[in-house]
Amino acid sequence: MTVASESQKLSPRTRRALIMLAVGAPAGFIAGRVLIWLKRQGYWQGLELSGGDVVSLGLAAFLVTVGLATMIVSLSRKALGRQINGDDQTRAATPAQASFYAGQGGVLVLAGVMLAAPPLAGALFVPLSPLLASAVMTGLITVFLVQTVGNITLWVRSDELMRRTMAETAAVSYGLLQGLLFLWAAGEKLALLPPLTLWDAVNVNMIGYLLISMIIAWRRGFVD
Repeated sequence: MTVASESQKLSPRTRRALIMLAVGAPAGFIAGRVLIWLKRQGYWQGLELSGGDVVSLGLAAFLVTVGLATMIVSLSRKALGRQINGDDQTRAATPAQASFYAGQGGVLVLAGVMLAAPPLAGALFVPLSPLLASAVMTGLITVFLVQTVGNITLWVRSDELMRRTMAETAAVSYGLLQGLLFLWAAGEKLALLPPLTLWDAVNVNMIGYLLISMIIAWRRGFVD
């Protein structure tokens, strides 16, 4: 069997994902090497990030990237229509669909901002003054309220299948992550596991939620 025949069996989204992986992996490696070189040259010597901070910044970058990409696609109703209906379909997305996907992208961007702000503020401003910390916290509360309104709006505008997917994701995430956090807390109490900070718990919760949402979306047919 030829390579061409194998590629024909791949869905369009799978082909796009493989292309993005082939391009993104070298780009990420090169960017990482450049940042390491700059640090060795004396830049950002005072920037100290913990392991949890690095994880949260990585998650924030992922959320912002996906959110911006979703918002950009929503600007073209034809491109969004191909994304929703498949590459073989020429029907453009409706204005309501474009607005809905733009809202989804905006919510993801806000989530990334909330994850990135606390570790960046603590790392860039040493020592972090109470006034600046209060300003960052006030901004976080404001962004959280805006994102909450956005999530509620998306829920109201969703169809029944999308609502069931959201509800299933929330239920599975709550039950599974609550159980895992309890087991970790029990192991920590028994001196069997290292202590876990609340920020580490936030990272675990976000990673788990993203994985669960992708699995459920795939099962529901939202992802090829």
